Amino acid sequence: MIAIYLYLAGMGAGSFVIGTLMGWLGVKLNPLPSLSLLGYTLNLSKVPVLWGPILVAIGAPFLILDLGIKWRFMYACLNPRTSWVARGFLILSTFIIFGLALFVKSILPLEWVHGESSLWRIPEIIAVFFALATAVYTGILLKATKSVPLWNTYVLPVLFLVSALSTGSMAIILSTLGTGLFSLDSAALRALMVAVQILVVIEGIVLYLYLSGRSRVSEQGRDSVHLLLLGEKKFFFWGGDILLGLVLPFVLVSIAVFSGGNMLLIFLSGLTLLCGGFFLRVGVLHAGIKEQIPMHRLMEIQYNAMVERTKALRGLKSGETREIQ
Repeated sequence: MIAIYLYLAGMGAGSFVIGTLMGWLGVKLNPLPSLSLLGYTLNLSKVPVLWGPILVAIGAPFLILDLGIKWRFMYACLNPRTSWVARGFLILSTFIIFGLALFVKSILPLEWVHGESSLWRIPEIIAVFFALATAVYTGILLKATKSVPLWNTYVLPVLFLVSALSTGSMAIILSTLGTGLFSLDSAALRALMVAVQILVVIEGIVLYLYLSGRSRVSEQGRDSVHLLLLGEKKFFFWGGDILLGLVLPFVLVSIAVFSGGNMLLIFLSGLTLLCGGFFLRVGVLHAGIKEQIPMHRLMEIQYNAMVERTKALRGLKSGETREIQ
């Protein structure tokens, strides 16, 4: 459930950032058919680029469910000074409220809202800030677990932020193409695909720095990295994260860019990238090995020493028996 939350929150936050930046840059979208409801004509043109808060709102309950006891969640939310769960609750709540308000504003044709007013730039800036904070928080939530060396690094929030922007960009591409807001030969689509390529390369570099740094931090960190690269979770890492999340999207998007835009290649690259983003979070979660406390280490050393003494005594007794015989 935590992996689902991390994935949906990151992709939703990243897509909202990219969608809002498109609006600020004045990217022109193809008009969509209007929808009449209760006498109002709804504007659906911005729905495919501003739906990010909905994903975050869907993913947030998975974090609550993972805590198990609802009172535990309520207690954690009342302690923002000491609990990252409480800080995250404030970050996610602020983003969801402002993001959904902007989403609804883009749909409803209410004259008193003054949707084209420059004053709306203020809540947009607030929403983008908390969207970025949401993407970073998905990594900080794990980083706060100091007993797991694989998670206890500030590189992890950076990795999840870059992954959120790459998956969010691809989600925008798929949603706009699927609804016909973008044409295959549009400059905005090409710019987004190039941005995805750049973000994928940056993600690969950050991932390398992340794993190389964690492999040197402690024995448990080295074991976690080994578990990802060569152990039980290697299929998540090499097949899911590297192949689906990095290699195939970069190659397929490159071919699509140089071939003038191919709908099938773009959709295939989008599906592989989105799957890779999920496998990245699953792999990091499952490979986290908890560091042993000093007393635990002492007990393990004493136990191993006792086992060795027992083996030695058994060897001596078997030797004496052979001498008597």
